[in-house]
Amino acid sequence: MKRTSAAPRLVPYITSREGEYGGLESELTLSMNAFGSVRLAYHDETPADRGPRGELWARCSQSLNAAGMPTGKPQWRLVNPARQLAAMQQLRCQIGFCSAETDRGYVFLAGTEEDPAHRPDEPVRTAQPLVCLKHVRTAIELCPHLRKGHVAFVARATSVWGVIGSRYRLTATGLEPLPTKDNDAPVAYGHPQLGWFPASQLVRELRDYEVVNLDNLVPAA
Repeated sequence: MKRTSAAPRLVPYITSREGEYGGLESELTLSMNAFGSVRLAYHDETPADRGPRGELWARCSQSLNAAGMPTGKPQWRLVNPARQLAAMQQLRCQIGFCSAETDRGYVFLAGTEEDPAHRPDEPVRTAQPLVCLKHVRTAIELCPHLRKGHVAFVARATSVWGVIGSRYRLTATGLEPLPTKDNDAPVAYGHPQLGWFPASQLVRELRDYEVVNLDNLVPAA
């Protein structure tokens, strides 16, 4: 007999869901920080709109069930900024939002083409949240980019480094996104233009790390 249904596909915690929507440009305004620098702000801003270093965070709604977990049809190519931030800040798994600490450190995955110029002794910067041992292979199965080839890092030391976002500028007609090919380039904390970037992804830097074979961490089934 032909099967007419299948088990529900696991959806990563950070994946955007149908019905979640971003904030409007009309919500943006300008303000001055404690050092006298002009920066982007929201008209009705709250502390929740700011990230770990005071950067403005792009607003995005969330579709959550009674347990506080995402629900709804997944938008596979999109990441919800609030959930990416939560996973990166709290060092939790991007798949199940569960504890991701191991006795050796934290596991991060990267595509083999993500940073071809990387040298072994240099820090690694990534906007991909870590994964727990239970979901390491699931993460690879769900991500076409990782299926093409991946590198696994176990980091003993990691810290927030910067953000990815879209830069804005002030024009005669108001605020507008700055057209650039570098919107996906990470911006470091301390960058003089950081106040003009509503962040959409948090970037972590891995310093004390090792490249590992996943089979040594999680034997294949």
